[in-house]
Amino acid sequence: MASPLCLTYRQCGIRAVALVDPVAGEGLELGALYEPLAVVVWRDASGCHEAHLLDPKHHVFRNDADALRISIALAKRFIDTMLAGTFMPAG
Repeated sequence: MASPLCLTYRQCGIRAVALVDPVAGEGLELGALYEPLAVVVWRDASGCHEAHLLDPKHHVFRNDADALRISIALAKRFIDTMLAGTFMPAG
C-alpha cells in the first residue's frame, strides 16, 4: 500500500488510499488490483470523528491512480451529502 494522498475539502480532512485487493492472486504476474478507500476526518461540537469509506459496488481497478480518484470522489460525496449544512458553510 502506498502512502495516502491527504487533502482538505470543506474543512474536512481526506486520506485517499489505493489498497491492493487480496483477491488479486499469488503475485504481480496476475496484475495487481486496487480497491479505493477513503478516510474522512471532521470536528464538531461533540469532538473529532472519522468515517472509513469503501466503494459500495466493490469495484477494483488495475491502475492505482483510478482507485485514488474514486476514493476522493467517495469522500467528497460523503461530505456533501452527510456533513454539509450541519456545521460547515457552503462552498
